[in-house]
Amino acid sequence: MSQRPNADPMTVQYDEVRRALPTHLSERVRVISEGSANDLASPGDAEFVLYWMHHAVRAHENPALAVAVHAGNSMGLPVVVYQGLAGKHRFNSDRHHTFIMEGARDVQRQLEDRGIRYAFHLGPTTGADSALREVAGWAALVIAEDFPAPPFPAWTQSLASSISAPVWCVDACCIVPMQSVGKSFDRAFKFRSATKASFEERVPRAWTDVEPAVSQHSGHLGIDVVDLADADIAALCSRCDIDHSIGPAAHTPGGSMAGYERWTGFVENGLAQYARLRNDAAVTPPQGVSRLSPYLHHGHVSPFRIAREAKASGAAGASKFLDELLIWRELAHNFCFYHDDVESLVALPAWARETLDQHKDDARPASYSWETLARGRTDNRLWDLAQRSLLAHGELHNNVRMTWGKALLSWTASPEEALQMLIDLNHRYALDGNDPNSYGGLLWCLGLFDRPFAPPKPVFGTVRPRSIERHAERLDLDEYEVHVSRPG
Repeated sequence: MSQRPNADPMTVQYDEVRRALPTHLSERVRVISEGSANDLASPGDAEFVLYWMHHAVRAHENPALAVAVHAGNSMGLPVVVYQGLAGKHRFNSDRHHTFIMEGARDVQRQLEDRGIRYAFHLGPTTGADSALREVAGWAALVIAEDFPAPPFPAWTQSLASSISAPVWCVDACCIVPMQSVGKSFDRAFKFRSATKASFEERVPRAWTDVEPAVSQHSGHLGIDVVDLADADIAALCSRCDIDHSIGPAAHTPGGSMAGYERWTGFVENGLAQYARLRNDAAVTPPQGVSRLSPYLHHGHVSPFRIAREAKASGAAGASKFLDELLIWRELAHNFCFYHDDVESLVALPAWARETLDQHKDDARPASYSWETLARGRTDNRLWDLAQRSLLAHGELHNNVRMTWGKALLSWTASPEEALQMLIDLNHRYALDGNDPNSYGGLLWCLGLFDRPFAPPKPVFGTVRPRSIERHAERLDLDEYEVHVSRPG
């Protein structure tokens, strides 16, 4: 890794830079490492403030970017935004890579318009050295996003331990900063009560972006970067060591422009009826659901703007939509923030672990291989349609997802296997996979954020059952199949 050249430190301290941040930014900052030096590097010693972008991929209403620019202005340094895409994530595929690069193309243009340098690095192989560490070697300060779903907390800690610059994490995804909540909650009504005043105060806030006061960085970064403006994204994907069997979802392109276009369509044609139609998967969007989750997951759209505009709309369905966006979404983010292991049964409440363990040897009504499940070839029409939606389109209606997930507990050999199958199928195919909301929803199928239901049932014990047969009876399966079978 390249090292910063030696130079005399400035007298300004990092804590002074933090204190200079406005409250709405400083409350979102968490210091991961102080770095190897107490004083700021001079401009001759470090060339920029580095912002590692990965799940807040937007140049507007982005607290992580705002902190980076504000700190850079205080230090007299430009900001460099780095976004990397390598072959190291277990579920990398053409679908995920394409969506990410389409979003990156949008943000490259947005950052150029604001005079902020952007560097996108595409690592073609799984064994490549980290380009992020190379770039961070020239940084006075590294800003990372406080994204609580694995593997990003571990990756951030690894980065902090391997570079000399301080690393700050910034919560760019929640309206109420996760660290300000103070703990996770086991039920939504408790979280709703604890955060009600905070949401009421924060949701209507206007957002003002911080503009750079230092000329754009133009030096060499020591890595190969990709100009995405006119790049052939399919060709870029083809050279990567990823799963090429899972193709892009053509009707869901990545990027802020596509995300806000979808949001506008929902506000105009779906938000008013959201409370009434949101659970009916046979309804054709934008009625019923917003389909914003991939854009929220990757940060292509601002949750601050979405919440603010939903509240201001006065639409009949806005209150229920905001409950999903604010309470259930941020409940899951806080859960992941305050729990280290969200991919094992230890994440469940004690009562759920105990009842599942008591019924782990119960006879299962069916058992299916991964291939049968992944291809949607079980003996159940509703479940297969749901899986085909994931397989073909990278999305799954949230109400159907609950039934889809509950069924896997009955079709796998153990609760542990059910959880791993849920994670695999969801993260592998869903464009919103690997999100804190994913973990909240998948673990809900096994008892998270819920209470015991008596009397105990086979396999489930006192975990809430959800009959796939009853769900099929209240859903127009023919219409749902038409929706799932749409091209593109």
